[in-house]
Amino acid sequence: MVLEKNLEKELIKLIQRKFPLVPRPFKVLAESLNTKEEKILKILRKWQKEGILRQISAIFNPSFFGHTSSLFAFKVSEENLSQATEVINSHPGVSHNYLRNHEFNLWFTLVVPPEKILMEEAKVLFIKSGAKDYLYLPIIKVFKIAAIFNFEDKNSEEISEEIYQGENLYNFTERDIEFVKILQTPLPLVSEPFKEFAKLLSCKEEEIFEWLLRMKEKGGLRRYAGLFKHQRLGFKKNVMVAWKVSEERIEEVGKAVSKYSFITHCYLRRSYPHWPYNIYTMCHFKEREKMEEIAHELGLKDYLALETVKELKKIRLQLFYN
Repeated sequence: MVLEKNLEKELIKLIQRKFPLVPRPFKVLAESLNTKEEKILKILRKWQKEGILRQISAIFNPSFFGHTSSLFAFKVSEENLSQATEVINSHPGVSHNYLRNHEFNLWFTLVVPPEKILMEEAKVLFIKSGAKDYLYLPIIKVFKIAAIFNFEDKNSEEISEEIYQGENLYNFTERDIEFVKILQTPLPLVSEPFKEFAKLLSCKEEEIFEWLLRMKEKGGLRRYAGLFKHQRLGFKKNVMVAWKVSEERIEEVGKAVSKYSFITHCYLRRSYPHWPYNIYTMCHFKEREKMEEIAHELGLKDYLALETVKELKKIRLQLFYN
């Protein structure tokens, strides 16, 4: 059983980092792990059935394809929480929504396609939800975005994913949109999965791989990989930490905190006089929090540990959802 567990750990590491973009990807994974293709497929199907594996798919940069997005926090009264949650979760552009331990208690990401205006959509949600106040917290800079879970308790040696942050200069076509819509969906767990997508796209498998490579080079594709439910991997605590960092230390602190393996995301976001926090880190812990250690090490005194009380919605965002 030890060998079985080691195989599963190695498989989790592999498909989170670099999934083989070849006609028989599970055969390539099996060969690299010194096992058989059917064994790999059996494990993955079991994980999918048990809710451990969310999906294997393309992960795109929304802004590259003309989408706009932001993190929002709503201040909602206890008696209005159910209505507000229903309103927010019903929006197809909301992929994540968490109840957190603060007066600003509903934290969600909203993404809208090119033909929609982000703040107009957000205002509709604000009015319909009956929220008392809100925070609009767009990303100014990305320091790290790589939801890759390590089993070893050590600093991350990985290079953070590339993320498209510029203006959209790529004139994507209707054909590109067709590819995005299909390739953002879960990869079938069969021997030749890309054949299924090729049928849907009326093309050859090679065209899919070429298109994905082109999107990676241009900044449209972050990675093609497996996504897991972090709770099912043993990372029970999900904490968003908002740090107040002086302007002259932003680069230093952003790079320093990004080295920790339990920090999967690190962003510089907009701050306000009444809300001075500007660096946000997403942390996934197995046992104990380590924020005090980081704060002491970096000499930071002002921060908020916004712990997840309840996960209200978490899905893969579907681009071009209209």
